[in-house]
Amino acid sequence: MKKAVVAIMTLVLGLVGLGTPALATNGSETMAVETAILKTCGDKADGENGEGVMCILQTVVDVMTVGVGILGVLGITIVGIQYLTAGGNEEQTRKAKRRMVEIVIGLVAYVLIYSLLKFLLPGFNP
Repeated sequence: MKKAVVAIMTLVLGLVGLGTPALATNGSETMAVETAILKTCGDKADGENGEGVMCILQTVVDVMTVGVGILGVLGITIVGIQYLTAGGNEEQTRKAKRRMVEIVIGLVAYVLIYSLLKFLLPGFNP
């Protein structure tokens, strides 16, 4: 459990530094400066599509979101079948309930991490 908490905290603290935009002032107006590393997918600078860290991160998050969704539905379906086929066996029923709680906790954790990414990273719109 401690290793999981340390890994999550390391991930969160590592991502905090990626979301800091460079700012410049033009008289009384503050503008964000485009940097190559923060280009989003689809930005066209010098005729190229954006291939910065944000583009890679958005692609990874898109793939993970699809994967978590598919695995969540599959897991809930399997646990539902296990619960239905328990046949009154308390041990099997308890295992199925515990697995269902674990799946829901995993889905909620992913939603929280996704929300944190949207909050911390400017221009993160997968």
